[in-house]
Order: sequence, then structure tokens, then C-alpha cells
Amino acid sequence: MDKAAESGGGSDGPSEHASQESYMDKGLEPNLQAHIGRHVREAFDEVAREPIPDHLLQLLNELERGGGK
Repeated sequence: MDKAAESGGGSDGPSEHASQESYMDKGLEPNLQAHIGRHVREAFDEVAREPIPDHLLQLLNELERGGGK
């Protein structure tokens, strides 16, 4: 058996694994983070502007009055 087979394969050696870890530790590029953040805020802003359904308002009112015990 050769050394590549003993170590579990060919191209996934220690140096490649170390470079993958350092890439993953860095996280996303700042411009990509900003892009994703803008889209997430847009989605949540849209949901936050929607009216609260009547049945949920009724449930919240009941809970405030102690009806949830």
C-alpha cells in the first residue's frame, strides 16, 4: 500500500487541509457580507411592515389579561 492510500487518499493532504481551514476562518469578504446584509434587511423590513393578523392580536390580548394560564 502506498503512502497516499494509507493516509486516506491523494489530494486531501495536510497542506491542502490547512489552507481550507485558513480560508474558512477568514469568513466572507466584507463586500459579500454587506450585499447579503442589505438583502436580509430588505426582506425583514417588508415582513415587519405587514399587519398583524387579528387572531394573533386576540391571542396577545388574552395573554396580557392572564388568559394563557
